[in-house]
Amino acid sequence: MRRYSVIVIGLGSTGSSILYNLVKMGYTDVLAIESRCPGCGQTSRSSALIRLHYTNPVLRDMAIYSWSFWRRYGLETGYYDVFHETGVGFGGGDIHIDVMEEIYQALKRRGVDVEMYQPSSFRNEYYKDLDIDGLSIVVWESGSGYCDAYDSVQGFVRYALESGVDIRVGEEVIDFIVGDDTIYKVVTNKGVYDGEYIINASGVWTNKLLSRLNIKLPIEIAREDVLYVKQPRDGIGFGWGDFIYGFYGRPDGGSRYLIGGLEPIYNGFDPEPGEYRYPPIELVKNRLGNASKRFPKLNYVEPISAIYGYYDVTPDYQPILGFDIKYRNLIHIVGLSGHGFKLAPAYGVVAAELVKYGVSRSFDIIGLGLDRFLKGIDQHSKYKYGIIG
Repeated sequence: MRRYSVIVIGLGSTGSSILYNLVKMGYTDVLAIESRCPGCGQTSRSSALIRLHYTNPVLRDMAIYSWSFWRRYGLETGYYDVFHETGVGFGGGDIHIDVMEEIYQALKRRGVDVEMYQPSSFRNEYYKDLDIDGLSIVVWESGSGYCDAYDSVQGFVRYALESGVDIRVGEEVIDFIVGDDTIYKVVTNKGVYDGEYIINASGVWTNKLLSRLNIKLPIEIAREDVLYVKQPRDGIGFGWGDFIYGFYGRPDGGSRYLIGGLEPIYNGFDPEPGEYRYPPIELVKNRLGNASKRFPKLNYVEPISAIYGYYDVTPDYQPILGFDIKYRNLIHIVGLSGHGFKLAPAYGVVAAELVKYGVSRSFDIIGLGLDRFLKGIDQHSKYKYGIIG
């Protein structure tokens, strides 16, 4: 039986980035197992907004690295570019000023092109139909934007395949063969595979996967509904996060605008992503109602479609990165809590470094390990909206 250096389970944005980074670090004796097709799960429903506005300094470092990578994705992978620069603004009220100024200063120190505006000045410069009611501050990231999520996975996968990585699509992990503290083999519905390291990048399906090991991570499933509407006549050409009305938005090509919420829904979901046949009335009222308070011209646009996807959310909305507590060769890159796609390049680096060095040399992930929950460490965002990070 062939023994792989690494077996990666899950090929969304995180798993495919892990493959890419393993190859970059010299690992090609790698097996990836995906039960569907690469990028067909939660990644296919990602809003893929790329921004740097994070209160957690470690995630902010990861965001800066990932943002830089997405901007040069085509050059790095040999695939076509997937990043669209639109600029992204964040609007907050009086209670948000201190945190937003802190993030602004931190990004400035890192050399990021970021600006802080009085709301009226931002309106005059960028969008004259912006309603600034309730706003006290706007932080503007001129170089941020969004990516083509599904296509980004295909570029990573192609790079890995051309480098000799073994990818098995349509296989589901059904069991593990283990010793006291080691996973020796991964059993699928089509074969048995021997691996030195096992990387869990299975996202919302993590606890279903780990139930074979009698492991349950502190992860809940949350649903995020996203609405697509026609752009108003004077299109909104930039991304926006609104801490007053609790929504985010971004352009989607030239004719549509995407609107999502900052508070996902919890209800014990079976995490199968999908698309509504028609946008539900309540979703339209909620998403479009909140967004049109800030962008009044959205009152007159037509809803086009709506999709739903899922987040694997931890109690503090921070990812679980690092080795398992029991099995010494099991690495978790899960519980990404709405930060999955945008930070995928950094997660790939972390996983590859854990394999090669036993630690991450690029990012200080000590506070993001699974053991933090046993120690009672809470790293929740300084905003009430956890997915802001």
